[in-house]
Amino acid sequence: MQDYPIEWYDSFTDTNERKIFTEQEHKIPGLRMIGYHNTSRAIAPLNLHYHKDCFEIHYLLQGNLCFSVGNRIYPLSGGDLFITFPNQIHYTGDMPMSPHEMYWMQIKANDIRRFLYMEPESAAYVLEQLNQIQNQVVKMEHGTAGMLKEIFASISDGTELGRIQASQMLGCFLCRIVKNASLPSGTIAPDISRAVEYITEHIEEKLSMEQLAQVSMLSVSRFKLKFKEQVGTSPRNFINFHKIEAAKRKLQENGNVTQTAMELNFSSSTYFSSVFRRFTSESPTAYLKSLSPVNFDPE
Repeated sequence: MQDYPIEWYDSFTDTNERKIFTEQEHKIPGLRMIGYHNTSRAIAPLNLHYHKDCFEIHYLLQGNLCFSVGNRIYPLSGGDLFITFPNQIHYTGDMPMSPHEMYWMQIKANDIRRFLYMEPESAAYVLEQLNQIQNQVVKMEHGTAGMLKEIFASISDGTELGRIQASQMLGCFLCRIVKNASLPSGTIAPDISRAVEYITEHIEEKLSMEQLAQVSMLSVSRFKLKFKEQVGTSPRNFINFHKIEAAKRKLQENGNVTQTAMELNFSSSTYFSSVFRRFTSESPTAYLKSLSPVNFDPE
């Protein structure tokens, strides 16, 4: 990671995993860019950067991510929104970003003229309210994903009507953020909370869906559905994410891949390596080498 922040600009992108519209494409006043990302593999981390005179808003649909601002780390799961303020330096840490799906956008904070086609007084008020948000992680309602999908589809339409529709919905979206930011932090239902707590306390054990459903006092099918609704990712993905986080710590301590796989109850070192690579984009052996180029024992 570079030791100094850079001013970051996104470029137009259109791939199966990543789509980005910049001002040149969407032509919506007040919106610098909007993007969508969906990956089933780990990708490179975001280095220290900032966005000049722009709020940046990330909405995580599913998966787990961590953002850092200063010395504070903000862990996110599905349904969480993370906002950074104009010129605020942030990044995602040194390790690759684990598989996730999200929308993100940059909102201009220094020009209220025609901002999302609003009257200047209304635009100034909305931007002022965004700037007063205290908690940078905001829990959003389930309908947020559908709203963002429709905004993205309207922009993709490329018509003037689509731009107007997207602008109006973006204004509503920003108002929802302000409203939700003023509410108490969202809580997970007690039955799913018990399962989350059990997973984190027994992360070294072999965890089955039947076992966790019993802890939650739900059927297996209902448990899996409700867990994803509440936490934003599947139970197995949640378990593996936290097992790999534990594996990183263990590898730093014992320097042994096989021992770490056994201690975390993976069925084999091969499967452990496969899961580790999925969440970090590198093998456990490569991770060890990056920590200490010499004197490590991969076996």
